[in-house]
Order: sequence, then C-alpha cells, then structure tokens
Amino acid sequence: MPQLLRFPYIIARFSIVIFLAQAFNSSFLHAGVLTSVPAHQQSSSERDAEIARLSVQLRTADPEGRREAAISLSHFKNNAATSALIAALADSSLLVRAAAATSLGDIGDSSAVGALASRLASDKEDFVRKAAAYALGQLSGSESTKALVAALKDREPEVRGAAAVSLGEHADATTVPPLSSALADKSSFVRARAAAALGAIGFASASAVPTLIGLLKSDEDAEVKRQIAGALGSIGDRSALPALHSAALDSDPFLAEAARESIKKLNQ
Repeated sequence: MPQLLRFPYIIARFSIVIFLAQAFNSSFLHAGVLTSVPAHQQSSSERDAEIARLSVQLRTADPEGRREAAISLSHFKNNAATSALIAALADSSLLVRAAAATSLGDIGDSSAVGALASRLASDKEDFVRKAAAYALGQLSGSESTKALVAALKDREPEVRGAAAVSLGEHADATTVPPLSSALADKSSFVRARAAAALGAIGFASASAVPTLIGLLKSDEDAEVKRQIAGALGSIGDRSALPALHSAALDSDPFLAEAARESIKKLNQ
C-alpha cells in the first residue's frame, strides 16, 4: 500500500477499536491488566477458573463490570468463553453487547457466526451492529459473508462501511456485484470502503473496473478517489492505466502517490 495512504487506511480499518475506546471512556489495553497473569501463561485449571469468574461477572447488575468481563474473555480462546460471550450479545447494555461482539471476533470461533449475524441484522443500536460487522470480518464463511452483504443495505452508513471493510477481509469473489453496487452509496465512507474491498479481492473484481474508473474521474470525495486508485492497481486490469496516469498528476499528493504505485503494479 502506498506510504501516504497507510495511515488513513489503518484509521478506517480499525475505526471500531477507536470508537469503542471512546465510548467506553477507557482503553482496550485495560482489559489486559484485569487479571494478574496473562491468559497464555495460566495453567488449564487457572484459565477455567478465570473464565468461570468472568462468566459470573457477566451476569451481575453492574454494566461496567459486565463490559470489562466481556473484554477480558477475548483472551480465552475456548468454548466456555465463546458461549459466555454469545449469551452476552443479548445484554441490556449496548456497550456490553458491542464488547461481546468485538471479543467474539478476536477469539475467531466460527460457532459465533450465527449469533453475530443475528445481532448485525436485528440490533436496534447502530454501534452494536457496527461491532458485529467488524467481528464477522474475522470469521470467514458463507453465513458470515451473506450477513455482511445484507448489511451493505443497513440504514446507518458506518454499519454499511464496516460491512464493506469486512467483506474485503473475506476477499470472496461472489461479493463483487454487491460491493460494486455499494460504489453508488450516498456515503463517501461506504464508497471508499467498497473500493478498497474490491481491491482486496483482486483480479476477480475486474468487472467493477469501468465503474471504478468513472468514479476516479468524477467522485467529489478525495478519500474515495484515493482508495479507487489503490484498488485499480490491486485488481490488475491495464485498461485503468490512462485514468491512473491522469490521477498521478493530481494536486492531491495522496491520490497522486496511490496512482503512481498502481501504475507500477500494472506495468510489472
């Protein structure tokens, strides 16, 4: 990825982490010091005892304690932790539900896909649906992909954008048509993330190249054009070269560098 594009891409890719930290008024790093011994250094019996303690904490009346328990359980990659977090997806607190979703994504247990997909489709809080979408990005498979494609039509643009980011993580060629449709989204954030996802899929996204070229010339948002320029290089269709040469002369240095990097890729 072009050097000048790396920082804005990282911010967009991990915006849920930043958003959660702000909403919780604490850092996720806090979760690492909730126990005196890191999970990977604990014996099996110590891990089981800690998971049991945290599972009980998830059922207390204190929402802050439940949130902390949900975050801490992300360090335990076993069935008991996953089951406790799946149950927490129905918590009355939106912050607990979001923390549970994020932790399930971190654990990476595919058995959580159904519960996360349901939360993505039905939770009334945009923040929770966004967390569920990002979590599903870490859990590949047809059920996860189907839920994320459906979320491209969510009423909230940040959720639609999160779904696009996660589909880029899946890099599934079957998602090219819905991601191509998302290039027409009214939200510039969604358009940018859809373009980046198409680039992550690579050559299988070739059918989207004409639309991407048109938007590279006409979209009014700078970040959308930057992501399109990068995507065109990753897709690898040389028909994009004329548009990229024009973009390489743009006054926006981020766009110009992205275009130059993509030109190099296409000329290799």
